[in-house]
Amino acid sequence: MEFKIDAIIKFQPASKLRLGSSLAFTSPSGTRIDLSSTSDEELAVKMTLEADEDTAVRERAQLELSRLCDFLSYFHNIRIAESQIRGILSERITSEEKRVVTLKGHISLTAKLSAVASVTLGPNSINKLTRELEKEQPPRFEDAMYSWREAISTESPAMRYLLLYRLLEFLFNNEVEAMTDWIRTREPTVQICHDRQRGDTTIYTWLRDNIHRKQKKFPFDQINALLPRLHELAKLAIEEKFAQPSQSTA
Repeated sequence: MEFKIDAIIKFQPASKLRLGSSLAFTSPSGTRIDLSSTSDEELAVKMTLEADEDTAVRERAQLELSRLCDFLSYFHNIRIAESQIRGILSERITSEEKRVVTLKGHISLTAKLSAVASVTLGPNSINKLTRELEKEQPPRFEDAMYSWREAISTESPAMRYLLLYRLLEFLFNNEVEAMTDWIRTREPTVQICHDRQRGDTTIYTWLRDNIHRKQKKFPFDQINALLPRLHELAKLAIEEKFAQPSQSTA
């Protein structure tokens, strides 16, 4: 049976992501997906997939929509306001060769984010993004993209810091010494702190370890000062670990 899914990706009013032309691809699961910008500066998502019954169709569509948001977030540093599945249409032929069409309305919120800047994807970026979306990516890379989207979506600077640091921990398999050595090579002037249990660590680890402690003065200033660089380090670590180049917006 063929199912057609209608979904939408929305952005904050202050900034948008637009496609210079429509984008069409087939995901590794075999789902056909068409993506285009709307007059309301949103992204319309159309999915077509084959299934024997409708019990898992919504879940499959939700996974595809979430994956698409992860790719947009990672490759273009974008925060998305929300994404929704708005309707599912199924079509089947009965034993009497009658065509039966069923439409199920459904609203499903998958994410709440905010776009960081206005971005327009030109032909070059669309072609690159299409190729990446069609590839079967390593599971750890897709996990990293999801963690990236989760981290940059968070409004609280302290929580964003913790999630970005957790992403680095994931990428270095929780080996703080290896992560410390890597940061020191990428940022030679990084502040080094000594801890009785951990030994020498970077200021990023020291702050992560102290962010939960009850203090008279919470380290907001340090978090805000280090957050942009931690953001860059997390993105760089993903690119290096998975040999993923940044996408251009041309």
